Amino acid sequence: MGEVMEEVGGDGFMSTTPLLRLNRRYIAEVTDGLVPALQRRGLTRSAYTPGNTLRQNLLEF
Repeated sequence: MGEVMEEVGGDGFMSTTPLLRLNRRYIAEVTDGLVPALQRRGLTRSAYTPGNTLRQNLLEF
């Protein structure tokens, strides 16, 4: 994912669930596995700027 972003650019990732099955297990796998891995590589934020609005936080990274 990081290599693709470096090659083509972008400002985020979009993902979908396998076979369109959104459930607790899938959400847990993403939030507990994928997100921390992306954060370690600096590809997603790990904290928000205090005092920012939601809009500012969405546009900041």
